[in-house]
Formats: sequence, C-alpha cells, structure tokens
Amino acid sequence: MCYEYGSNSDVMKVRMSIVCAASALLLAASCNVERSEKYQTLLAERDSLYTEAVAAKGGFDQALNTINEIESALESVRAQENIIMMENQEGNTNKAVSEINAIQQTLQENRQKIENLEKQLAEQGASSKALNQTVSRLKKQLEEKDTYIASLKDELQQSKQQIASLNEQVTDLNNNITELNSNLDVMNVQNAAQQATIENQDAMLNAVWVCIAPQKTLVDKGIVSKGGLFSSSEISKQGLDKSQFSQMDKRELESIPLNTKKPKIMTTHPDNSYQVVETEGGNKVLEILDKEAFWSMSNYLVVSIK
Repeated sequence: MCYEYGSNSDVMKVRMSIVCAASALLLAASCNVERSEKYQTLLAERDSLYTEAVAAKGGFDQALNTINEIESALESVRAQENIIMMENQEGNTNKAVSEINAIQQTLQENRQKIENLEKQLAEQGASSKALNQTVSRLKKQLEEKDTYIASLKDELQQSKQQIASLNEQVTDLNNNITELNSNLDVMNVQNAAQQATIENQDAMLNAVWVCIAPQKTLVDKGIVSKGGLFSSSEISKQGLDKSQFSQMDKRELESIPLNTKKPKIMTTHPDNSYQVVETEGGNKVLEILDKEAFWSMSNYLVVSIK
C-alpha cells in the first residue's frame, strides 16, 4: 500500500498553526496568573522590599556621614587639647578655659548626633554589626573626652585661682615693699638728721677756737687786755667772742704754723703737752704732743705774734 504526502508548504502551515495555538494557550495562562491574588501579593512584597532597600541604603549613607562628622570633631578636639596645654603653661588660663567651654559645646553637639544616629538605626532595624560597633566606639570616645575635658577644666580653674591668689600675694608683697621703702626713706632721713646732729654735737665737743694775730689786733678784738706800766696784757676776763676766732677740730690739729720768729702763747696749756720748734726759714711752729692734755685747761688758743 502506498501513502502520498502533501507538499512542504502544507507542512509549514500545519506547524504554524500548532505554534499559534500553543502561544495562545500560554498567553491565556499568563493572563490568568497575573490576575491571580498570589501573584499580586508577590509583586507588592517585591516593591516593598525594594523601597526598604533604597531607604536602608540612604540611611546607611547618612549614618556614615554622621560618623565621619563625629570622627572629624574628635580629631579637632585632640588638636585643641595640645593648644590648651601650651596656653596653660604660658599662663593664658582665661583663654584656655574659654576654649575648653567651646570644646564641651562641641562634645555636647556630637553626643546629640550619636543619640540621633542610634535612634535612626533602631527605627530602621539596622543590624550591621560593624556599624553598631563603630557607633559604640565613638560614643565611648565622646564620653572619655567629656570626662577628660571636665577634669582639665577643673585643673585650669584651680590653676587660675592659684594664680589669682599668687597675684594677690605679690600685690600685697609689693605694697609691703613700697611701705617698707617709704618707712626706710623716712628712717634714712631721720638717721641722716640724727647723724648730722651727732656729727654736729661731736664737732662741738671737739671744737677749739684759735686766734693768731699781732698784739694790737688781739687788743682791738677784745681778746686780750692792753696791759699797763706795771702789768702785762692777759686774756680778757669779759668773755671771748667766738666770732673773732677760727673754729677747728682738736682731733685734727697736730701742728700749727705761727708764721713768726717770736710768738707768745697767751692762753694756758700744760708745758709738757706741746713744743715750739723752728723751721728752716726761722719761723716757729706749735707742735701739739698730747691733744687731750693740751686742750684740757682751755678750748681757746691765743698766740700773739710780732
């Protein structure tokens, strides 16, 4: 028995008909799936997860930015600490305390950032271990810095009080020194006056009065009497006028030039307390051998010369 097959074009038509029928069946099935409730639920969950992923990524980026800001602030605080220590050593405690107050304000602001970050991560349900560890580390560093800065501020305040106390003591000492100097000046003036008085008294105690002149001059000055035919001239008994004499210090008198060849000592002095010697020119010189003895009988020396 023989079978006769159709042409190739007929075969292709049959195949195309089969494919179209299959596609129609698949399309109908697909439309049925998309319209199903389960499919719609899956799509909604997918969209929700995508939205959460996008939000989580934005929250993570914001968290990283906050962490970078806090770390930068801590670096700035560490640099500022060195400046504060130098200023304290230089005695600029007021400036150092002012800068510490600024640092405390910075730490307070960054503590608030940490609190906000923790709240944000909790709300987003972030479960990154590394991120949570970083936040905990920064929080601990802020707490340590806050404690250290507070302690440093207390030390600076104590230093400031000590410096103020020392300045007050220095002021008191300067006032005392000024007062002492003033008292010393007064004492110096008083001592100078006392010394002058003592020297004046001493000079008066050791003062002697000397007059060496011709006989006529002595008479005219009333130092000696004129004398008569049967009496010799002598020292006036009416009292001597010191203004007619030269005042000298007996402690300094050792020899007195008489400038004459024939002197006559009119006042009374112990013989063994002096001597009259002749110089090369023939003039005489009175040499005092014993000062105390020479002036013991009189503080006046009157010499008549020719």
